[in-house]
Amino acid sequence: MGDLATNSDGIHYKWFILMVATFSQTCASFVIFGMGPMAAFYQQAYNLTQFETGLIVSVVNFGPIFSMMIFGDLMDRYGEKWVVGLGSILLGVNTLIAYSIDSYIVLLTNLLFVGIWYGTAQPGGSSAIVKWFPGKQRGLAMGIRQTGIPIGGAAAAASLPFFFHHFGLHSTILLQASVAVAGGVIFLFIYKNSGIDAEQAKQYTFKEKLIRVKNNSQLYPVFFIGITMVSVQLIIVAHLIGFLKDAFHLNLGLAGSLLSLALVGGMFGRVILAWISDNLFHGNRSKPLQMTIWSTVFIIIILLLSSIHLPLWAVGLLCFFFGFLGIGWYSLFIVMIAERSDHRFIGLTVSFALTLNQFFIVASPALFGLLVDWTNGYVLPFGLLATAISTGGIWLKLTERKQVAKT
Repeated sequence: MGDLATNSDGIHYKWFILMVATFSQTCASFVIFGMGPMAAFYQQAYNLTQFETGLIVSVVNFGPIFSMMIFGDLMDRYGEKWVVGLGSILLGVNTLIAYSIDSYIVLLTNLLFVGIWYGTAQPGGSSAIVKWFPGKQRGLAMGIRQTGIPIGGAAAAASLPFFFHHFGLHSTILLQASVAVAGGVIFLFIYKNSGIDAEQAKQYTFKEKLIRVKNNSQLYPVFFIGITMVSVQLIIVAHLIGFLKDAFHLNLGLAGSLLSLALVGGMFGRVILAWISDNLFHGNRSKPLQMTIWSTVFIIIILLLSSIHLPLWAVGLLCFFFGFLGIGWYSLFIVMIAERSDHRFIGLTVSFALTLNQFFIVASPALFGLLVDWTNGYVLPFGLLATAISTGGIWLKLTERKQVAKT
């Protein structure tokens, strides 16, 4: 791969890379995950309906679908430095434009571009970690970088309501824009592109690269695992409170606390599962990912069968590990995609996987909710979800057996 992780300078500098990549991700997430509370503020400012308010969050999440593969290709050609740095700055600039907008339709259009620029953050940071860190440290580094997402979301949830209530809507817009621009500027000043062979990457057109990604059959089960497990992740966020309320007869406050416990579990999971893959499985991502899949299925079954018969501490423990697995899987997935990619097309391959995931990030909470309404319960929706997750685990195992048989 020709990365600097093997050089003497890279041994020390890679930890600065990890810090700056994590900080950049945190700043970008501060804007994107901050759109949840911002939607409520815009609702007051524009007198919006619930549907119009929800559309604000949806539009931002649609943006990366249109941009991630393009930015991934640019990273493969020219490195991450300018793509991620300028992307974060433009994310802040587009956020700042909302300061002077007084039309809901114009606001939605602007927020679509905010989402488009966010398409540089995830693949860019992931590509940077893979290129700078050796295999035995890569999982842990990726897990640490991934904590930037919940940290950014938590910081936004804590600070934006304070600024809104004390200084008004414009102050929250300025805060979001300033954080995004700061993340981009710091990334530009500190980050250095690794020793990637850019000339090799430029030999192929965008279409030729996509064909090569398509022809890499080892990636297919990992792509499928991504869309099923990201659905679990979003269903936890969107529906766990409702499930706990209906199945265990908990009040909304207590159910919300258990959701927070699941999210904390997810933050720990992203680091610990990645560390396990580095140290206990010696860089093997497949085995811990399969263990995570089957453990997630087991917890879903326990949650469905136990219903109101569990004490509260046991429900809390299940929620923690549901988040630990159902959110913590992500670092393993990203590293596995990157390591199974053609080293010349890591950015594009990661972006392709994340674009597939993004469709299900948008669709899965609504589809799960429709199934709950249609069946008047959670048994069939969770049963189908567990079946889909299991299919991914079986597919990955069979694919690897075929690869071993060929060798």
